[in-house]
Amino acid sequence: MKKAKFLIKETGAKKANPLIFGHFIEFMRDCIDEGMWAELLKNRGFDRKKEIPEGVVDGNPNVAESWYRTGGKNAFEIALDQEHSLAKDGFSQKITCYNDYDGYVGLAQGALYMEEGSYRGYLWAKAESDAEIMVCAYEEDGTIFGSQKFYVHTEWEKFSFAFHVNKRTRCGVYEIRLLGEGTVWLDGASLMPEETRDGIWKEVYEHIKALAPPVIRFPGGCFADCYCWLDGVGERDQRPYRFNRHWGGYEDNSFGTDEYMAFCESIGCEPMICVNFGSGTPEEAAAWVEYCNGGEDTFYGSMRAKNGHPQPYHVKYWDIGNETFGDWEIGHCSAEEYGRKYMDFYRAMKEKDESIVFMICGGDGDDRSQKWNEQAMKLAGTHMDALCLHMYVLKQMEKKHYDNKDIYYAVTGAVKKYEEILADSFRTVRKENPEAKIAVTEYNMGTLIDSYREQTLEAALFNAGMWNMFLRNAEKLLMCNISDLVNGWPGGCIVSKNGHAYGTASYYAMKLYAEAGICEILDGNMECEQYDIEEQIGNIEPIQGIPYVDAAACRDNEGRTIIFAINRSLEEEIYLLTGAEGKEVEITELNAEKVSDCNSAEQMCVLPKSRKLIIETDGIPLMPHSINRIWVLS
Repeated sequence: MKKAKFLIKETGAKKANPLIFGHFIEFMRDCIDEGMWAELLKNRGFDRKKEIPEGVVDGNPNVAESWYRTGGKNAFEIALDQEHSLAKDGFSQKITCYNDYDGYVGLAQGALYMEEGSYRGYLWAKAESDAEIMVCAYEEDGTIFGSQKFYVHTEWEKFSFAFHVNKRTRCGVYEIRLLGEGTVWLDGASLMPEETRDGIWKEVYEHIKALAPPVIRFPGGCFADCYCWLDGVGERDQRPYRFNRHWGGYEDNSFGTDEYMAFCESIGCEPMICVNFGSGTPEEAAAWVEYCNGGEDTFYGSMRAKNGHPQPYHVKYWDIGNETFGDWEIGHCSAEEYGRKYMDFYRAMKEKDESIVFMICGGDGDDRSQKWNEQAMKLAGTHMDALCLHMYVLKQMEKKHYDNKDIYYAVTGAVKKYEEILADSFRTVRKENPEAKIAVTEYNMGTLIDSYREQTLEAALFNAGMWNMFLRNAEKLLMCNISDLVNGWPGGCIVSKNGHAYGTASYYAMKLYAEAGICEILDGNMECEQYDIEEQIGNIEPIQGIPYVDAAACRDNEGRTIIFAINRSLEEEIYLLTGAEGKEVEITELNAEKVSDCNSAEQMCVLPKSRKLIIETDGIPLMPHSINRIWVLS
């Protein structure tokens, strides 16, 4: 019988920091668009032209991307018109019917996933002279869900409609028809389920709310360094359609600053904004501060008020740049260049709000070197509050083969490396600024694109080890943000598709911590068998003396002791001695048959299970490869 001994020191407790269980959303892949934002239509503003490969003949080159022409018999002309557009630098879809021969001409999007329920939408339109249009929704087999006619006049007007879908379909069609002769311009179409939370899919919102995020980082990530915040404010249908310069694809900016702030308020979390350091300017960043925090008597504060939010948002946390040390980043530069440029941002933003917390870009959080941090801190000095690190344990694994057992022990054991990097980075910043802290604003299993290894129990064991490490080092940390909250990299905590959501193994692991009501953190000393990482695996170099059992001890808001214990052993049960033998405990365990197991829409095989027991003299049994929350009840 293998044993581990965890000696808890009941005195000298440290105050808990709830911000270490923070989250992160980014305009990357399907994190915000599709994953969170419940818009069914693509290219809803007709702003992207259809891309036609050279040599391919297309009968409708003037129909916007994602749309196709419908109707028949009538003589018509279709064009993308930049002179008549709601959005800045955008297009509208112009339709002209020259001769009505008892038909119609229209535009549609198909292959829409719809479920039984109510849907709401709208469309902006204007006409050369009065004209009639019809909006309809149906299934490809001809089943009509609803239709509504509108008379369109010479000025832009918003036409709203609603309909009910009576069955689930993956073949839904949304169509706009011009009835009769005339010319109309169409723009700003939208279609959403009625049951959303301010535009967020209902199931996704409920999963996020259940995690009780204390802080959410926005809008990136790498995307932040190519984002102009002004694109995402004001009338939603007048916002510009932009190419995502970092991740590819296009953003219609429907989810901007005000939507993000409404989301944070509804969830009950702190907002945290990463400004555009790479391609933006200090003036642009300062204007964003003023928009969020300025009074109505300021230029951008009055803009916010005009957009329906007279009261300032009081955004406290501001991240200045993202991974600027990396050659993949827009605006990549040296630490000295970063420090000098940072000071320009600091002065401009500080002038708008002296109370904000400044978070500077640190060096590579997967690298032990402190060179970047030292050089950046010499320039930032006392003009910053936290240095940001990103920690991705498998980011260099894509093209090499390793034994899965070796990968598992390296991944779960790499927490020891990150604890040492955190301690070294903390010492570095404190040399120049005795009040500064560290913020781990991105971390997770890694960036194995589409491998979905990030959704396994293995990933949850790594992340739980990180949370234990964060608890032990709470006094060094300002906040931590797991990447991502929804979809994004395959390691997103919540998987969302077509409005349906489920939690990954890491989601349920984080819930064990987030819902525990941690108020104080206790010191503890672990005595147990250890193992070594003997070869380089990805960016994980050899590490000596990794404990098979990792634990952190806390008190909850009722004064009860909580122990978070991870058994890293793949095969052996380990009994944990805590000094609570003879007492009743409630154990909530997250485990599965294999560490490669992960949840799916069809099968949830990694779910927490709770039980109560009286601790025997042998200690608390920890199953192999398990995460355990142990509540001492008596």
